Amino acid sequence: MRLLSANHYWRILAAGLSYIVFALGAFLPGAYVLALAVTPMQAAEKQRRARNAIQRLCLFYVNFMQFLGLMRYELSGLNEKPAKGHLVISNHTMLIDALFILAYVPNLCCVVKSALCRNPFTRIPVRLAGYIANDDENLVEIAATKLRNGENVLIFPEGTRNQYDTQLDFKRGAANIAVFANSPILPVIICCQPRALQKGESWYQLPDTKSCITVKFNAVLKLSDTIDVSLARPLQYRRLTEWLRRYYLIEVTEIVAAAPPAL
Repeated sequence: MRLLSANHYWRILAAGLSYIVFALGAFLPGAYVLALAVTPMQAAEKQRRARNAIQRLCLFYVNFMQFLGLMRYELSGLNEKPAKGHLVISNHTMLIDALFILAYVPNLCCVVKSALCRNPFTRIPVRLAGYIANDDENLVEIAATKLRNGENVLIFPEGTRNQYDTQLDFKRGAANIAVFANSPILPVIICCQPRALQKGESWYQLPDTKSCITVKFNAVLKLSDTIDVSLARPLQYRRLTEWLRRYYLIEVTEIVAAAPPAL
């Protein structure tokens, strides 16, 4: 039987504590958002306040996990000027990827699992924050409208967590939105070394050493710099999806190769 180090046991305890704190911490913004729902206020103002509350919670949570020694994260490339009207995309390697993006990108609309829109505990915050269900038949049109109105929209092109860093099985959803809205793309690359909180793993199944999470905000991509925008839209969708996958494959490979040793 393999013996675990004291640090490994501590990180398992810290993971459990983090889940408890997140649940308790989410209650306060959740109560605030529920209060917003019955407050006589413009829908746009309710949305702004709900997103601000979510952003503050996510920022607190990722820093809290780092404080506990559960992981450490390194942030780079974040522009001091907040993005507006950008399609934000990221590879999807672990359970908490979205938290890092929500923590650092303001006015963010997320494409979320439809179950969150039906869950009695999450449907009101999701609705007030103006999030979009991933099975909405008008997803592309809704996202395009939000982008044109200056909101940022987050979508994971893979749709679900990958099984290894360079898998990157991109679907066409992100490309469809970018082409339809002719929006700039803000690419975020997230790598976790060693990998943790993967699909199919329980919260206590942690690597032997503390993970280092790299969160890299790259330069904004213009659609015309990636593909020939004079092509028919279906071909643009396909070409952009292929282009983004190659782009992420290079970025992820470089980050993994240069990753510092885990502590």
